[in-house]
Amino acid sequence: MKRVWLNNLFIYLGFLVIVILVFIFGLKYQYHLEVEASTTYQPLTSAVFSVLFPISLGLLLGLLRFFELLRKTGEWKINWIKLCIFGLPSLYVSLFPLLFWSGLSISYYDLPLGSILITSGTTAYTISGLIFGFLLFYVIEREIKES
Repeated sequence: MKRVWLNNLFIYLGFLVIVILVFIFGLKYQYHLEVEASTTYQPLTSAVFSVLFPISLGLLLGLLRFFELLRKTGEWKINWIKLCIFGLPSLYVSLFPLLFWSGLSISYYDLPLGSILITSGTTAYTISGLIFGFLLFYVIEREIKES
């Protein structure tokens, strides 16, 4: 029992180090892209990375759940209700900057939550991206099939 606890401790600490390193290098790369965007006047690459980085960080945080599911037996199942209720709105909010930078000639203020998302900072996009990435592994379940 003590050995299992010690193994889990090292696994979680190693995972924490990986998450911290990805976070630090991701922020450094995002800063590099922002500096490049300010000199070349082409912010699309920076905007795409600022949307995809929180989603990938959320995926990384949810990865432990996926490894937990791999150890279980049963039939793979997706919780569609959870995905629709939490996933679709968080995906919409996290992808909104790409819609803004896409150059479409639409009024963003007419879109749902458009005025709030345009005038707010990047906090809403970041949190929504983390939620969506994390949720992608939490909507996957394994159900034991009864015969």
